[in-house]
Amino acid sequence: MGIRDLLKLFARAIGLWWREFAFLLVLNLLWLLAQVTVVLGPPATAALVAVAGRVADGNLTDFGDFWGALRANFVAAWRWGLAQWLAYGVLGFNLVAYADREGVGILALRYAWTLLAFAWFAVNLYFWPLHFEQADRRFATTLGNAVKMALLNADLTLICALVALAFIAASVLSGFLLGAVLGTWLALWTSLVVRRFLGKA
Repeated sequence: MGIRDLLKLFARAIGLWWREFAFLLVLNLLWLLAQVTVVLGPPATAALVAVAGRVADGNLTDFGDFWGALRANFVAAWRWGLAQWLAYGVLGFNLVAYADREGVGILALRYAWTLLAFAWFAVNLYFWPLHFEQADRRFATTLGNAVKMALLNADLTLICALVALAFIAASVLSGFLLGAVLGTWLALWTSLVVRRFLGKA
């Protein structure tokens, strides 16, 4: 798969979102509200990707599928959620704690921590789409496969992560995109990308 294919999947994700505009708009708002509750945040993210997979397959989908996936993946989602808190918490703490320090070594560490945070973000774009494509859905297995996928497709993973970060920034700044598109579009796009890497799309 090349950059052109990646852009085609980008456009396809937008097309899928537009086709299910009303449903996915409400679903995105539900996902945002779930993040505010904290407790439902990770399970709602897992459920959003599960529903995105059904939409990508052309299956009839409703809110019952979302709630069903949320309940079914609650424990697995919180294993993933705790890993996010731990990874970003440690890296963020290091960046803040050493913000006033000077020296070449400290500067190198800052770059290393930032790159690690970016790499963790990139790998986790693949986590939930892979989770739902696998028979073995253990956390360590899925994370390991996500790392392998990122390394085997390093150039495209870099582009995916940069586009995703740019879209997140634009969504937060605009407000409208955050409420209408952000979660559902990312779920659709990453699901399509993972399937293409696996030779399923």
